[in-house]
Parts: sequence; C-alpha cells; structure tokens
Amino acid sequence: MNPHILMIIDHQLNPEKYTQEQLDKNASAAYAANAAAAKAAYAAKDTASWSTAAVHAAATWSTAAVHAASAFATAYWLNEHFNITGENKQDYIDKINKEAQS
Repeated sequence: MNPHILMIIDHQLNPEKYTQEQLDKNASAAYAANAAAAKAAYAAKDTASWSTAAVHAAATWSTAAVHAASAFATAYWLNEHFNITGENKQDYIDKINKEAQS
C-alpha cells in the first residue's frame, strides 16, 4: 500500500485533516521517491517499472502538492495508479476507516 496515495485518499475523505504544509511534504517525498524509482528503472531498461513509477510520481505530485487541484485531475491520477498497480481503492478506504476507529 502506497503511503502517499493513502494520504491523498485520506485527504479527500477528510479535507480538514491535513495542513497545506503536510500535503506539500507528502507530495515532495512521493515525487522524490518515485522519480528515483523511475530513473533506476529507465537505466535498467525496465519500461514497465519506469511507467509505473512515472505514474506514481505524477499522481502524487499533481494531487497532493496542489491543494486546489481539480477533483477531475485527482480522480484521473488515482484511477491511473489503481489501473497500473492493480491495487483496490476500497482497501485504502477500509484502512483509513479502521485507523479512524482506533
């Protein structure tokens, strides 16, 4: 489970939970991690991993860094994340709800 994507979804569900500074830090950390992964995959000529890392970088950067990002852009990049990784968005929502109940 990608912790950066988890924070984005949590932010969508709980818009007052995170400060802009927290969202910016999440975006920067996610972008740096995914950019490094994309660079390593590109160097290894692993196009599938490069593509996945590039989408992760775009998703986290475009949705977390810009607090005022449109709902359409957020939905698009989150859908791309889940399409490429095969992860289930509901698993993320369930985790957020479980943590909220703790």
